[in-house]
Amino acid sequence: MRILLIGGTGLVGSYLLPDLVAEKHTVYALTRSGEKIPKINSMGAIGVQGDILRPGSFSGSISNIGLIILLAMPGVKPGKRITGKRFNELREETNSFFRNSMELAVKYNVPVILPSGTSYHTAEDELADETWPIRRAGLAKIGADTDKMVDDAIKSNKPEIIQLIYGKIYGNGGLFRFIYNMLKSGKFRIPGKGDNFIPNIHAKDAAQAIIKVIEKMPVGEKFIIADDEPVSQIEFSYYMADLMNIKRPGKIPGFIIKAVIGSDMYEIIRMNCKVSNAKAKRYLGWKPAYPSYKEGLRAVVKEMDENPPLFS
Repeated sequence: MRILLIGGTGLVGSYLLPDLVAEKHTVYALTRSGEKIPKINSMGAIGVQGDILRPGSFSGSISNIGLIILLAMPGVKPGKRITGKRFNELREETNSFFRNSMELAVKYNVPVILPSGTSYHTAEDELADETWPIRRAGLAKIGADTDKMVDDAIKSNKPEIIQLIYGKIYGNGGLFRFIYNMLKSGKFRIPGKGDNFIPNIHAKDAAQAIIKVIEKMPVGEKFIIADDEPVSQIEFSYYMADLMNIKRPGKIPGFIIKAVIGSDMYEIIRMNCKVSNAKAKRYLGWKPAYPSYKEGLRAVVKEMDENPPLFS
């Protein structure tokens, strides 16, 4: 298949791109940085310089595609306060990423795979599945408009959509590499008590879910992509520190976090959410290679200790 991959040099994209090439797909990998194109080409893909916010800047460089995959999302600088102005900018950028990808899918008359996040509110032993309503809080609200875009498109089948609803993605790159460096320097702190649960998924497993979607092409469906084992933020952070052979991080009171990075960021990192990945396993035949954070973190910490990210 000829595939347009938007965000092929990001965290999931850096794991997905070589997998797509290995599956013998022809991959157009969109990047805003011309410096990344030689490396993309050396991997067997076709680097295309352009920006999904301006589709006219690259649409003439691709032809006869059969699928679009959106992985790119607006950048959020870790540790930096999200002002009201920046929040509105992020919301509009997110809308444009989705809108433009969907319009390209209509233009080329092809399906599009879209991302989302596991923004569910669960209590005690509840497990959210794809039938649960998305309840966005804090920074997650930047995607509120796209929820309706996706639902409307699924109803009209224009364009054909498959959506993957990811847990917190970790791997060698992006924000997770930043957290690794913060832990290593002793600057990382656990916000609040750290007793809240947030779903996790290794970037390699996130990429393999896309491979399974391409095989099945279940148009109009949504799938939660997360590992099998719920874990609190404090357990996750302590286990990662133990693997790195460093002192376990301390905690920082919530009111200080709010003052430094704002309530929008604080709400999203303090969300409590447990999910079920049963539909993806049953429908797609997908199974995480790293079924829990323990297997996943062992692999990722080793990878980060030994290798830089595929794309800086």
